[in-house]
Amino acid sequence: MILSLISTLLPGMSIFMAIVVQETAIPFASWGILRPDLVIICLFYWRMYRPDLCGPILAFGTGLLLDTLSTTPMGLNALSKIILVLLTGRYGKIFRALDFVLLIPVIGIFVIIDEAIQWVWIVMTSGFTFRWEVLVGRPLATILIMPLMVRLLIFLHRSWLEAR
Repeated sequence: MILSLISTLLPGMSIFMAIVVQETAIPFASWGILRPDLVIICLFYWRMYRPDLCGPILAFGTGLLLDTLSTTPMGLNALSKIILVLLTGRYGKIFRALDFVLLIPVIGIFVIIDEAIQWVWIVMTSGFTFRWEVLVGRPLATILIMPLMVRLLIFLHRSWLEAR
C-alpha cells in the first residue's frame, strides 16, 4: 500500500527535489547565466517514460511552485512547462526511439523554448529587456548536467517503479 503510493508520487517528489536544488542550492546571483534547468530534465524524463504519472497537471503545479519561489509573474513558468510537457507527450514515441546522445540537443531546444516563452511574456507585459546570454547559458548548463541527472532518474525509476 505505502510502496504503491510512493511509486505513484515518485515523479512529483523527484521534480520537487529538482526545484529545491535548482532554486535554493544553485543561487541565482552567482549562477545567473550558467544555471541548469533541472526541472525541465525531470519533466521530460517522466513524461517520456511514465506519461501516466507526469501530465499537464503536474507541470502546472511545478510551474506555479517555480513562479512562487523565483518571484516571476504568476503562471509564467506554469505556461511554459505545460507546453513542454505537451510537446514531450506528442513526440514521446519519437524521443524514446532516439539514442541518448540525440536527446541532449532536444533538451537544449526545450530549454530555449522555455526561455523564449518566458521572454515573450515578460516583454509583452512589462516591456522588460531580456538578457540574451541566458538563451545560450541555460541550455548549455542544462546539456552539461543532463547525463548525470538522467542517470539519477533512471536509478530512481528502476529501483522504485520497476522493482515493485
